[in-house]
Parts: sequence; structure tokens; C-alpha cells
Amino acid sequence: MQLFGWIYRRIEPKVIKFSVSYYPKASEYDPEPSEEQKMFHDFCAHTGWKLACTSAQMQIFYNEEENPTPIETEPELEVEAIHASAKKGFISSYILLTVLALLQGALFVSSLLGAPIGVLSNPSRLMAGFSFLLLFILCVVELVCYFNWHSKAKKAAEHGEFLKVPSTSKFQRIILVAAFISLVYWVINFIVCGDNIQRWIGILMCIYIPAVFIIVNATKEFLKHRKAARGVNRTVTTLTSFLVSFALMGLIVFVTFYASSNGLLANKEEETYEHNGMTWIIHQDELPLTVEDFMEVDYDGYIKERSGNESLLLGQLEMKQRPRFDADDYTDIPQLEYTIVVVKIPALYDMCKERLIYEQEELYLIHELEYKQEDATPWGANEAYRLYDSNSGASNEYLLCYDDFLVEINFSWEPTVEQMAVVGEKLGRN
Repeated sequence: MQLFGWIYRRIEPKVIKFSVSYYPKASEYDPEPSEEQKMFHDFCAHTGWKLACTSAQMQIFYNEEENPTPIETEPELEVEAIHASAKKGFISSYILLTVLALLQGALFVSSLLGAPIGVLSNPSRLMAGFSFLLLFILCVVELVCYFNWHSKAKKAAEHGEFLKVPSTSKFQRIILVAAFISLVYWVINFIVCGDNIQRWIGILMCIYIPAVFIIVNATKEFLKHRKAARGVNRTVTTLTSFLVSFALMGLIVFVTFYASSNGLLANKEEETYEHNGMTWIIHQDELPLTVEDFMEVDYDGYIKERSGNESLLLGQLEMKQRPRFDADDYTDIPQLEYTIVVVKIPALYDMCKERLIYEQEELYLIHELEYKQEDATPWGANEAYRLYDSNSGASNEYLLCYDDFLVEINFSWEPTVEQMAVVGEKLGRN
């Protein structure tokens, strides 16, 4: 067994018997087999069983005799050895993974309750939540199958019989296919819909995960070749995994922030400008609704930025049209911001509307805000709400409800009835 898996070598065709035995005292951190383990290997070789390879407690032998004598002849001892090995590796690892999946699942549910639109419209977060759900199901099924087998195997061993270990390979393949489909969907969405920052972070994370795996396992193998003691190897490898994980994650955050602040993530055709020591991208994204649709503007330096996420359930698209920060009379130039929530599952519509209202009315602590329903006819919408501030009164921020999408729109001016109609005409066609 090598660092990344098994290596098979071609041999001449022949009938060979294989046997898997478990040696509980062995460890994946052992620099070499112990003397007691070597004696066990010699004993097996004496009866015709040659060692093929080992992986921690698992020892795989082969025998070319037609009817070889089994390595294990006492079912009770064999079941005991398997269980002792499982407690050191399989059981503890799967329990740890189950707890991890539960914790991540709790965080996902918490995020879902706190910001359902953001979560349900983000393919990456959906894939992460789905992946941890698959991990939880896999671990639970494997543990239940194992403990069920162990309970029955002990009773069978008392009668001199060894109960065959059940196979979960078909179930594992189903989990693998589900995970692969989820990954393919994420990659397609990542390529088609992701912006430069999302692509950058995705690429770095795809490098981060195998890098941690390679470095940690290389450390373990290096210490084994250096004949380091089991305890030393385990301690150093564990510390390495934590340090490398935090160091690489910190590096990703730093590099992403640096690249974003210095305009390195801008498209080649996008220009940048400097303001207050920062590099800003002059986005010129296509927007379905612009300031020019409402009025004539004597300013040609607008930044038009479109961002957001879209999944099979929801889409949350944020549109901003604002002047450059270094523009003269910045605050006097008309600005427009709006967010479109595309509802692809009708059952989610009311939840999205209620959430948008809640986020404005309940999450702000400084001012008391309230959405008041107004006539939706000018907007061409089904419902229309205007946001009111307890201190300053009516604002120019509205929530508009159409058949399959909702719009939160914020004007820097008081829109007229004619301008309200423009919103429905323009967005209704997109």
C-alpha cells in the first residue's frame, strides 16, 4: 500500500487464495512491523500464506495451494481481533466523522434559518450541506451494519461458526454517485455563473484540500522511513495537520484579499482606478434596469456591477449602478441598487417575501423600520411595499412582488408614477 492507494502488479494467471487477517496491536504510524508481528508473518509463511501487503491492522496474505489451511481457525478469536482492530481505526474514525457531519449540519441549518435566501441560492453552500448529509448517512449506515454484524458474529462464534461480514459496496456506490452528481452541478454552476472572486476561491480550495492531504501523509511516511516511534509520529503528524490547515487557509484569505484590493481579479477588459489607497474595478456589467431607463443623466463614469448566486431552487442577483468614488459631487449623481430574488420553486415564494420583510423590519436595531403596503398598480406588480423609518419617515426603498420573482429596489431619488411603470416593463421581460 502506497501513499495514495494500492498498486497492483501484473503476474501470470493462476488460482490464488487470499486471506485478510487483523493484527490489533499494529498501527499506521509504526515505522516497521514489531517482533511479535514478524513472528505472526513467519507463522503464516510456514503454513503457505505469504504476506501481500498491510494497512495498519489489516494484513493481507495469499496462498497458491489448492486447499490451504485457514490462518484463523478459532471464530471467537477472529471476531475479537476484528473488533479490537475496528475500535482502533474504523469505529473511532466513523464516530468522529459522524460528530463532524452533525456539527456541520447544525451550522448549515443555522445558516438556513438565519439567511435562507442566501443559502438556497448558493450552489456551493447547498453542495456543502448535501455533502455533509451524505457523510452522516454513510457513517451511520456503516456503523449500524458493523455493530449489527458484531453482535450476531459473537453469538455465531460461540457455536464455532464465523459469520461473513456484510458488504455495503452497493450502498457506497450510491453515495459516491450522489456526491459526484452534486460536484458536477457545482462545477458547471461555478464555471457558468461564478464571478472572478468565486472562481479564484474555488480554485484555491481545490488546491487546499489535496495539499493538506499530501503534506500530512508525506509527513507521516517520512517519519516512518526515519524510524520514528509510533507516539512521536502520531503527535507530529497531528500537529502538522492543524498547523498546515490553518496556515494554508490564512494564506488563501490573505492572497484573496490582496488580489481583490489591488484589482488583480479584474477581467482583462475591465479598467481600474485608485481611491483612498485602494484599487477599484470599473465594472461594466449588463444590467436589466439602469438609471438611464428613468432619466437623462449628464454623467458617463458609472460603474455597473452585477453579482449574486443562482441554484436550482432560487436566484439572488444584486445589481448596483453608482458613480466612481472619486467623482465630483458624488452624492448628487443618481444611483440605483436593486436585488432580484428569482423563485424557481413556488412553495418557496411566501418564505422569501416574509424573509425580505423580516430582514428590514427586525434586524436593524438603531432605527425602527416598517414596510407599509402601497398600490402595486403603477409598478405592474402583484404587491408593493414601501419602507418607512421611524425617524425620517418614508424612504425610497421598495419591495415589489411579481409572479415568480421579488425585487428590493432602492432609488437615490423619489420615483414618479411613470418611472415606477418602467420597473415592471424592464424587469418583467428578464
